[in-house]
Amino acid sequence: MSDWERKVEEAVFHDRRERLRHTAPEEFEQMTRNHRFYAVNRASKRFMEKWLREHCTPGRRVLDYCCGGGLNTLFIAECGADVVGIDISAESLRAARVRLKSEGLGDRSLFVVADAERTAFADGTFDIILCNGVLHHLDLAPAFAELSRILKPHGKVFCVEALAHNPVFQLYRRLTPHMRTSWELNHILSRRQIEFARRYFGSVETHFFHLASLLAVPFRRRPRVFERVLAVLDGVDRVLLSVPGLRWWSWQCLFVLGKPRRVTHG
Repeated sequence: MSDWERKVEEAVFHDRRERLRHTAPEEFEQMTRNHRFYAVNRASKRFMEKWLREHCTPGRRVLDYCCGGGLNTLFIAECGADVVGIDISAESLRAARVRLKSEGLGDRSLFVVADAERTAFADGTFDIILCNGVLHHLDLAPAFAELSRILKPHGKVFCVEALAHNPVFQLYRRLTPHMRTSWELNHILSRRQIEFARRYFGSVETHFFHLASLLAVPFRRRPRVFERVLAVLDGVDRVLLSVPGLRWWSWQCLFVLGKPRRVTHG
């Protein structure tokens, strides 16, 4: 698949999925059934939101990199920062604009259809960049090079990614190809790929979440039971994911990139 074909596929897939949200809710539900797993991601979500609140303060310029429908863009704007959202999907950006405007934050946000690997931003534009579940959609070498280029020298990039090492998670992805583009299916991040970021950033700080906690998913429709089970399993994860080798079997890795090296690609 050529670079151009990959990006067209991503744009078409995400434009269609956003339209289905309103025109064919049942089909949209089938395409997003994996969202039920996010019932257990409270620990990682709390970590991310705490980090964003501390860093996306008034006066900061923040990029929501591949922002989709703007849920995180809204959170960043509510923290007081000025935020730019880019995405390859025009339909997703349309939804994001509506979301921010409806909350009275349209004047604190800007949305631009853009190629995330080759943006038009000047060097050192952003204090903070959020990459929430997007790097596996991209070619990492040009993406990391672009992130390092548009980040200010003392800026930070906060990334959230699923990991490739757990064979159970990989099997689920293989059994649900309709939920993903062909590139996405085959490019979930591994330890090697996260370590590859060190070519472009002098600092890579990793945090791991969700292994045992996924066992709580079947209880999500029974709130009282779910809360108790998830609390116990989150505690189990704190122990399991302190083990160096085992932590790479977790579902999610949250990592912070800093000290951009300004390495060019190609």
